[in-house]
Amino acid sequence: MRANVQQPHAPQDAQPILWVRDLQAHYRTSHFGVRRGVKAVDGVSFAVRRGEIYGLAGESSSGKTTLIKSIAGAIRPPLEIVGGSVEFAFLPGYGGLHRAPPVDVARIRWRHLSYIMQGSMNVLNPVRRVESAFVDFAYPHIGGSRKQFEQQVVAHLARVRLDPSVLAAFPHELSGGMRQRATLALATICRPDFIIADEPTTALDVVVQKEVLGMIRSIQRETGSSVLFVTHDMGVHAHITDRLAIMYAGRLVEEAATAEIFRNPLHPYTRHLISSLPRIGDDTPREGLGGSPPNLADPPPGCRFHPRCPLATEICKREVPAMLEADTGHRVACFAVNQGARA
Repeated sequence: MRANVQQPHAPQDAQPILWVRDLQAHYRTSHFGVRRGVKAVDGVSFAVRRGEIYGLAGESSSGKTTLIKSIAGAIRPPLEIVGGSVEFAFLPGYGGLHRAPPVDVARIRWRHLSYIMQGSMNVLNPVRRVESAFVDFAYPHIGGSRKQFEQQVVAHLARVRLDPSVLAAFPHELSGGMRQRATLALATICRPDFIIADEPTTALDVVVQKEVLGMIRSIQRETGSSVLFVTHDMGVHAHITDRLAIMYAGRLVEEAATAEIFRNPLHPYTRHLISSLPRIGDDTPREGLGGSPPNLADPPPGCRFHPRCPLATEICKREVPAMLEADTGHRVACFAVNQGARA
């Protein structure tokens, strides 16, 4: 695979800023006496280091969005955290934002933890000017006079190549790329310790996408923030992330440095994701992965990938594979790789 993969920027021995331990987040509903549960996140554990961009990949319905909602404390019924913990270095002792007092959550949001959402219109109020979003979210943390604050906002907009005139505009008066750059500026103006980026380049054309990715990397290096970058696009991960985790059916199946994942994918699902990428000069037809993701209301026993896996054996249908280190810094949950190790 000749992917143009970025070399890791964060030091390998950097201390974690986020720990996710055996996190279980389920959707639970009850209608007409019928109870239903969807195990959208089921036993996920990983850590994000200070100063790195940590990628999370997987196809639709793999649980990525539920995972980041749980990390961000955006828990609304029917979503429930039923087990595990989420710990930030800047908010210790609670086991997750969903358990922290509202005053502490308000203190860290945007100042220590910010969120670049999938659609810019999810952040920008369509009936208020762009300036109001900066005043509402950033001014309480930055303080000072309004004039000083406005000067700081204008200077920060220049970093993402936006003219000060966008502050007086309504969101619908801006192009999609301009709106996404405005939300990027909003998410980073307080120089947060941790940024969650949820599909930040979705629906952008490739030229604007490359521009936005470059801005995220540049600002991240300037501020020293850690980023949890979520997208199904493996090409984007190759361009921007330092380490990468692959998620399938609510569980992590592989994690390593991004360059290592592309050089030596171990899990059959990861191999499929990488082999499906187009290559310049290669017109060989790509074969899709057979089957479909499992119903997480009634997932298959054992390894959840086994109904689609070309390497599946009997143990895969009965037992859950442990997420083990196959090589230094390279974890994988697969019996074919780890020789029968159980969770």
